[in-house]
This record gives sequence, C-alpha cells and structure tokens, in this order.
Amino acid sequence: MASGPQDHQVTSDDSQKQESAQSSLDLNALLSPVRATHSHDSLRDSHSQQTTPTADDARFSTVLLGSALDEADEPVQSHDAENNIETGGIATIAEDDNSSDPRASITAIPPRRGSTGSDTTKRSSTNVPFLLHRLDQEEGHSETAEHRGSLQGHLKLQEEFSRMQSEKQRLDDEKEKTDADIDWEFWGAVMADYHQFARDRSEDLARAIEQGVPHALRGMMWQLMAASKDLELETTYANLLKESSPHEKAILRDLGRTFPHHEFFMDGSGIGQENLFNVLKAYSLYDRDVGYCQGLPFIVAILLLNMPDEEAFCLLVRLMYSYGLRGHFLPEMPGLQLRLFQFDRLLEEMLPVLHVHFLRQGVKSSMFASQWFLTLFSYRFPLEVVFRIFDNCLATGIEAIFRFSLVLLEKNETELLKLKFDEILSFLKNRLFEQYRRPSPEHPKAMDVYLVDQFVESAFQTRITPFMLDSYAHEYEEMVRIRDAHAAEIDTLRNANRLLTEQVKKLDSSLAQINAEHCEIVKELVMARLKNEELEGELVRYKLLYADLMHQNADALSSHRLSTAGTSNRR
Repeated sequence: MASGPQDHQVTSDDSQKQESAQSSLDLNALLSPVRATHSHDSLRDSHSQQTTPTADDARFSTVLLGSALDEADEPVQSHDAENNIETGGIATIAEDDNSSDPRASITAIPPRRGSTGSDTTKRSSTNVPFLLHRLDQEEGHSETAEHRGSLQGHLKLQEEFSRMQSEKQRLDDEKEKTDADIDWEFWGAVMADYHQFARDRSEDLARAIEQGVPHALRGMMWQLMAASKDLELETTYANLLKESSPHEKAILRDLGRTFPHHEFFMDGSGIGQENLFNVLKAYSLYDRDVGYCQGLPFIVAILLLNMPDEEAFCLLVRLMYSYGLRGHFLPEMPGLQLRLFQFDRLLEEMLPVLHVHFLRQGVKSSMFASQWFLTLFSYRFPLEVVFRIFDNCLATGIEAIFRFSLVLLEKNETELLKLKFDEILSFLKNRLFEQYRRPSPEHPKAMDVYLVDQFVESAFQTRITPFMLDSYAHEYEEMVRIRDAHAAEIDTLRNANRLLTEQVKKLDSSLAQINAEHCEIVKELVMARLKNEELEGELVRYKLLYADLMHQNADALSSHRLSTAGTSNRR
C-alpha cells in the first residue's frame, strides 16, 4: 500500500539531512507570505477608462462532467478504512487576539483512522477517480492560452518559492505547532510538479488531501490545484479596481454580514473588508452577466483567508469558469438547478427512507441545500470544516459537495426521521453539525472542537462516480428539454388563444356596432311607419273632402241645369 504524508514524517535532524541531499529548496518557505495591511481607499475611489474583459474569455471554460471513468471501476480500498474504527481525528481552531496574522491558525491532532459502514451508502476509500478525472479534463485544454497562462503562474510561484528560500536564515526558529506536523518532503514534491505527482502517486495525494492540506501551505496548494496563478489576470484585476461598478452599494451592504465575528473581517475599515470589497467589485466588472450575487462574499472570504486579494480574484475566476460555479450565480441559476436535481437523485438512491420522509413532509432540497451549494458550506459551518471542503472541491471538482451533503444527512438520518416539516428545517439550519462536535478536552465549557477528520473520511468513502453524476445530468437535460417543449407548446397555445381572444373582441365590437345600427334602423322604420300612418289618415281626410266637394259640385250643376231648364221653359 502506498504511504500517505504522515508515513513520510521524520525527525528534524533527519529532515535536514534529506533536504540537503535531495533538494536545495527550503520547504519551510512554503508558508504563504503575510502582506502588510495597507489602505486601498484610493483604489476604491478611483476610476479608469480600462476596457472590461468580456465574460466569454476564451482562457476559461466550464468543466463538464465526463464519463471517461466507468462506474464499475472499483477504487482501491485503504487499509485504514478497513479497520472500522468509529472515532476520527480532532481539529481545533486557536485564535490569538494579539497575533498580526488575521487568519486563525489550525491545530491538528493526528486522526484515528476508520469509519463505520452504512447500509444505505456504498463506500469508496479514496477520491482517486474524481482526482484523475479532473486531471484528464485539464489535459484536454493543454494547448489553450489558459494552460499557458497557468504555466506562467506556476513559474511565478516557483520564483516566489526560491525567493523565500533565500530568507530562511533570517527566519526565527519559532514555528507554529502546525508546521511541526507538516511532511515537508511530501508536500515539496507535490508543489514541485503537482500534475505529474498526481499522475504518479494519485492514491498518496488523494489520501493526503483527505487528511487535509497543511494550513500554512493551503493558499499555494489551492492555486496549484486550480492552476489559477495568472499574471495577466492579476494585471486585469488591478485595472478593474480603477473602474466603478453598478453593484458597489449592494456589495458594501453585504460586507458587514460576511463573517462579522472573524478578526480579519470584523473591522469595517480594515484590510479584510477592503480586500473583500475589491475582489467582489472587480469580478462584477469582469463578469457582467453574473455581476454580483449574494453568496459570493462567503466564497471570496474563504479565499482571502488563505491568499492575497489578487490571487483570490484569479482563483475565483477559475472556480467560476473552470469548476462550473458560475452557473450557480447566473440569472435563473441553471447550474444550481442541476446540482439540486443531482442531489435529489443521489438522496433517493443512497438514503431512500430519508428521501421519502422529506417528500411526505414537503421538504424540498432547495429549502436547505441551495445555501450549501451557493456558499460551498461556508455560511454556517466551522472554518476548519470549510477549509477541508475547499481542499476537496479544488482537487476533484465542485461535485465533491455532494459527498459532504450526503454524509451530513446520513449521520443525522435517525434524528431527522423523527421530525416534522418545521423541525426538519430548523435542525438542518442550526443543529446539523452537532454530530461532529465534541467538548474541548482542554476547555470543557468551550464547544469549539469538531471531528473534522471523521467527517472528511466519511465523505471520501461515499461511493459517487462521474458516471452517476453524468447520468443524472442527462436525466435533468431530458427533463428540461421536455419541460421546455411543453412550455413552448403552452406558449404557442397561449399566443393562439390571445389572437383568438382579440378576434372575438373585434367581432364583439363589430356586433355591438351592428346592433346599434340595427336599433337606429328599427327606430327609423318605426318613425317612418308612424309618419306613413299619419299621411294615410290625411289622405283619407282629403278623399272625404274631395268626395264632399264632388257632391257639392254635382248638386250645384244639377241646380244650375234645373234653373236653366226653367228659364228656357218660361220663354
């Protein structure tokens, strides 16, 4: 069995001998430099005429879920996972109020390996399939400008590493407790050529990531995993800071809500909130389709706790474009909808009883998992847990969030099955991680100790393959296609109905007009008939008068004749 990073630890004397014999690099210099806290007010208030890069920058492409790995390929089972030990390692966060470093130092207690099995979840000992799968995807773009930029960034990291080596003699002998547990030889080999090391010793690397990237090396390792170091993009970031963003008010409004109790972000005028504002503003200008969306500050804050702001910006761009996180924040959130569908299908397959219980109680995954996926668990989860989640997401892809989500639900399945709708949502919001919380052995009253190793180990053993996620993605695409076709048909029918309705309205209007005209005609007809009857009455009267006149005339003529006849007789 290949040995992990803990198997390579040696005493300080032996380590010095090996370092002098094998490498001239000072592995202690892997510590991320702490930059002076200077003011950036001039950057926030200044403006520039710099042209903003388009969102469709060819250097970055969204990572698609591949199907190169067959689902039937069984990963190598680790000897530690077979021990079936129910307790995991414990990690604590120790904050020094007087420390100049705003980042909390993490003290790791060596884990006790092993985890109990599950009747509802298939297990895998490592994350090797996803790790190799992501390397295959990156090699597919080896000739792109993006890859060339990442190589330049890698060379820059090596130059910085060499520069820090020359300062070794001036460093104090005092070291953090975490440094004493770092296998410098192992991590130095990883950082010398990450991709080649991941190819040659993928199981060792996967196991080392499972146990956690050393906090002192985390910032540099994240950049190596994502190949995000890009000098050209850092220059773009500096230019974007000179411009004004339409989202500045919304960003400023949310700054105080992002880790308000953390020392680095507590001061409203401090370097923490200043850097957070700068990165968010620059990205809102860099990707105008996304602009600014709630949830982004928590992701950026996690990056800023481990690296300078310009490097955090480069890594954020890489996460958005190459890791598929951008789809979570676009209008309509298509990527988030896909993740929720895949999560529902995984929940149905791996935790069917809990899935049915959620259906009966009316609990949808969007009610609780949306926040997890948008912030990568950074909103409410302990920082040491979030750092470990980011380790895995950057090494294997954003799809690692499914493992952590399912493990949390599986761990709390018994309790969730007893709860109703409101109680389930409250539990998922406030009590989900209590199963991994333990009282501090040094301070029993302080509830700040978490079984992080046990949590991550359980997540690594959850059997989720790229083939499974691809099949669910195809199901979702087919469902969306049918839904869109149905919606298009409905729209067509609605348009036809609207046209018919307009025609009916026109016909009704014409009918009303015709009815009005008909009433006018009827009225005129009635009036004409009345007038005709009146004329007929007058005609009858005139006829009677005429008859009387005729009789009178006849009588007159008769009298005249008689008179004439009498006169003639007298003569």
